[in-house]
Amino acid sequence: MATNTVTGNLVCSDGTNVPLKAELAEGTESNLTTDTAYTVSAQNVGDFAPGKTVVSALVSCDNGVGYCYILSQGLVAAIIPWSVKGAVSDGSPALCQPYTLRAGDIVRCMNNTAADREASMAVYTASGVSRIFKVTASGGATNELVDLQTGNSIGDTLQGQRISKWFGTSVDGSKIETQGFFVVDALGNVVGSCSATNPIVQQPLFSFAATNIALNYKAQYLTNA
Repeated sequence: MATNTVTGNLVCSDGTNVPLKAELAEGTESNLTTDTAYTVSAQNVGDFAPGKTVVSALVSCDNGVGYCYILSQGLVAAIIPWSVKGAVSDGSPALCQPYTLRAGDIVRCMNNTAADREASMAVYTASGVSRIFKVTASGGATNELVDLQTGNSIGDTLQGQRISKWFGTSVDGSKIETQGFFVVDALGNVVGSCSATNPIVQQPLFSFAATNIALNYKAQYLTNA
């Protein structure tokens, strides 16, 4: 796989900017460190700016993008909005909630090819939990998005919580035969619908939701090829 120059910037509440830049391999989740042109050495964000509170951010990849987030103590601490270069309408979208960096925090990013069919859904709950669900579609099928870190369904991961914000990304476009990504209950009834934006064409942005999650719920979408 090729490598691409992935860039980004975190904006903090006190006006501090944390520029990001690294050469990341396509199809491999990797650390995105600080830009050495402005920070002397490549550092993880938690070591570069511990105690700073990030209020907005954006990370951009060359051809395709899967997802991006801040990893803290093994968990998704904050979702970093992601984009493909040249398809950006908001250069510094707000985080769902300000996040204060801690030593050891890392920005993790999935840099993809333009043809990669990996779909992702970033969700934020009313209780302040951030999770990312993903799947790579292959042919016509019902594709279930599962938790990035555990591989569990949305029902197992967020049982008893309410999603208040979300967005989704997929390059599949007309191959998708649902209204974006659906959340369905244990009986298969649709209880929520998340957008499925092609990040090569348009920057995905969070939208408001009010979707309660219970055990045996699934996040899924249908494809025709």
